[in-house]
Amino acid sequence: MNFIPLDFEGVFAITSESKSDQRGSLLRVWEKSATFAKFQIVESSYITNRIKGTLRGMHYQLPPFQENKIVLCLSGSIYDVGIDLRPESITFMQHFALEIGGNCGFIGLVIPAGFAHGYITLEDDSDLLYFMDAEYSDDSSAGIVWNDPMYGVNWPFQPILISEKDQAWPLSFT
Repeated sequence: MNFIPLDFEGVFAITSESKSDQRGSLLRVWEKSATFAKFQIVESSYITNRIKGTLRGMHYQLPPFQENKIVLCLSGSIYDVGIDLRPESITFMQHFALEIGGNCGFIGLVIPAGFAHGYITLEDDSDLLYFMDAEYSDDSSAGIVWNDPMYGVNWPFQPILISEKDQAWPLSFT
């Protein structure tokens, strides 16, 4: 596995080489490396998305339940977006966007606490695996509406499926 730093402190794209033979394939999706020696997996979630154009996000957890997460695309592909909500960061209020899964070369992302996170599926049957270092708290769940013009996210297309909750997030981070 390789962790490639992006232009945001603590954000890494993940690559891993798949090994295949007549039985199928093996893709390593986690190994404890020196870079992430302090990352302790506390919770994990498996997310299925059946329809291309499904949008989930932009979600984050309020203190003290903020979480670092690793997002892996196991099948299909997604356009993944993170918005930096860390006031002390030099990239505060800026966003990154990266395709993961499919044949793009990236299998996942490391997203630090303090980012709003979301994605849109680029293919039917796009499944993800999340690892978090903190337990989810429904009372600390927060979000930003996915198309808030303040952040200038250039989504690849309009979503076809989005939850009522995700459509109802406020227009800007306060």
